[in-house]
Amino acid sequence: MPVSKNKRKKAKFKSGKNRTSILEHKKIGKELQPPFNQSVVREKMVFSSWLNEMLPEVLWIAIIRTSNTQEDAIIEFRRIITFVKKYQEKSKFNGVCFSAIASLDEKFRSAFIACLVSNPKTASALSSLRLIDGLPGMEFWDKYLPQLEDDTSALDILMRAIGLCIDHQSQESTDCRWLIVMLYIASGKFALPYEMLEEYVHYPNKGDQRKVRPSIRACEMALRASLNSQKDFNWAEKFFQEFWRKSPCFELIKHKNDISSTVNLDDINKLENKLKLHWKNTHITTAIDAKHDSVFGIAFYSLSILKEIISSSTTILCRLGLRSILELRITLKYMYSQNDETIWMKWRQYGAGQAKLNALRFDELLDAPKFIDISTIETISNEDTWDEFLNINLGNWNSSDLRKMSTEAGIKDIYDKYYSWSSGYVHGSWGAIREACFETCGNPLHRLHRYPRYRPLPTPVNDICYLFNCILDDLDMMYPKFEHRLNVS
Repeated sequence: MPVSKNKRKKAKFKSGKNRTSILEHKKIGKELQPPFNQSVVREKMVFSSWLNEMLPEVLWIAIIRTSNTQEDAIIEFRRIITFVKKYQEKSKFNGVCFSAIASLDEKFRSAFIACLVSNPKTASALSSLRLIDGLPGMEFWDKYLPQLEDDTSALDILMRAIGLCIDHQSQESTDCRWLIVMLYIASGKFALPYEMLEEYVHYPNKGDQRKVRPSIRACEMALRASLNSQKDFNWAEKFFQEFWRKSPCFELIKHKNDISSTVNLDDINKLENKLKLHWKNTHITTAIDAKHDSVFGIAFYSLSILKEIISSSTTILCRLGLRSILELRITLKYMYSQNDETIWMKWRQYGAGQAKLNALRFDELLDAPKFIDISTIETISNEDTWDEFLNINLGNWNSSDLRKMSTEAGIKDIYDKYYSWSSGYVHGSWGAIREACFETCGNPLHRLHRYPRYRPLPTPVNDICYLFNCILDDLDMMYPKFEHRLNVS
């Protein structure tokens, strides 16, 4: 049933985030594109990064903000705004960036920097700028900044300034961006409607801040777009490159090593023995019984994967195991739901055909890899019928795919829940590699980059046990009175 547009707008997210729902994405070819990324909108966009382009250039503002409480920082910001507003030649003001300050005429530049450092606390915090090599206009700042007392403390000031302002929507960043806008207003370079101006002048104590804060950020971005020529983007990149060399990576979040599960190897072995007994009690012929072999084979294979996972406690290979068991669960449910006794043989013959294909390859064209036993795959390809009468299916065994099969079997929810992310581990996609092999750096001066670090991932064992219990549910429906399950919390 199609979902109405009204219902799409009412989508609620467990995270509480305001984001575009899946249904609001537009399907173009095999891509789901969010509204902002659709070609008509994208072509008109000009991208600008607060972190990568602007923040290093206005680091002096971020230092003042993060070295004070919000209340004290706003008082200090107002002092700077008042200086620019009352300065006789304020029309010469051309921006808040280090690059723009360095290009001011000598009189204005000297007066502006002297104003900043006239507050001893601000001057002490801004002395951390001395750590930066090649700061635009450093020769001018050098005349006014106090000497550094401690490099470590100065580095902490820079890290705190970047860290608290790294999110362009944080309160600290918004306060900094308010000062940027207000300095342009004070210099006469920017104007606002009266009501809006009143809210800005009395920020953050007037107006609905849920509206005022976004409008401040929007104004700052508009100013940034119109004044791009005043910023030296190359220097901003050099700033981060410098502190990549000068400061170390460290862990952002202490991760718990969640490798525990509610199932142990003893539980698996006990269940395996009970499953073998049930296999024996339901095995009624030594002739080919494709259904019985398939149902119990899927159960035993899944249990073998689970046993190896429990034995090794590996976290990456666990996800590969989960992906395999998911496919087995969907395949079994699909075959059972079709109510077609011939489907079991069809699935079995497909597997035999794959054995034949590989046996021929290794007999004619290639040397077999070490893990393949040629005699075993020859046996598999010939044990039901002579392989000269066995077709090789080069597509999916059912001319379908796992998604369609899960839909027909009525378990699409399980496919959606487990398939996509676990498949990334099978294929070695970037998402899986990123999660398993890289950590987010906790050094704000490194821009939250990623560095290689192994950590155990949250265990999927309980999810695997749930899928395996689903397989046993299906087995029990076809071969009743098997009530044993793994205990999953």
